[in-house]
Parts: sequence; structure tokens; C-alpha cells
Amino acid sequence: MTDIRKFVTDLEKIKKIFRQNNNGQWDYNKLQKDIRNLFERSTSCPTGLPASIFEYWENQYIYKSADLGEEPTADNINKLAAFLAFLENTDEYQELITDEDWEEIGPLVNYEAEDLPVDILQNLMMILVSHGVY
Repeated sequence: MTDIRKFVTDLEKIKKIFRQNNNGQWDYNKLQKDIRNLFERSTSCPTGLPASIFEYWENQYIYKSADLGEEPTADNINKLAAFLAFLENTDEYQELITDEDWEEIGPLVNYEAEDLPVDILQNLMMILVSHGVY
């Protein structure tokens, strides 16, 4: 099982090291791939579902930001951690997922359903049902 707090710490380290090496400046677009890889490596959920959820997070929370130079903010890092917690079937951070997020995640899970192992699919579906998605 993934340690969600370690994921948050690792993501904050990526951000800190980049800023140290770039005169305190931050450029999300230059590290997007590293952040995505960390997210996808941190989950035990196979197939394209982690990539789809990452893209949703990025489009909904990063690219809509007023200041892309500050992204991901601590709030958005925690939001990504919440999505990781969902994939890992743990309650950590899940209170940060909004009703709108749940409504968007449901179809992503449905799309990947036939490629997911049954036990993982059942866990994800139970969480979605508990949040009123189905």
C-alpha cells in the first residue's frame, strides 16, 4: 500500500529542488512529466486510470490557476494526494475530493473498468457508490 504522506513529501521535494536549481523560479511545464511519473509510480492501480485521473487533476486544478508559476500549490498537491488515496483505497485526504470531482472520476473508472483487476474495480466502485456517483 502506498504511503500517501510520503507521496506528498516527495512531490514537495521535487518542487523545492527544482526551485533551488533555478534561482527560486518554478516552471510547472518543465516538471509536469516528473510529477506525473511520481503519481503513476506511486499507485498500485494498473492500466490508464492513474493517467486519466492525473490529466483530470491537471486540467481542473493546475491549468485553471491564475498563477501557473506557483503550481502545484500545497492545496493542489493535497488534492492530487486525495486522488492517489482513492486509487489506493485509503481514506487519507479523500475529504478533499469534491462532489464535482467524484462525478468526473466515475466515468473515468467506467472507461477503464474492463482492464482493471476485479478486486481493484470492486474497491473503486464501492467508494464511488458511497459518494453517490452511482
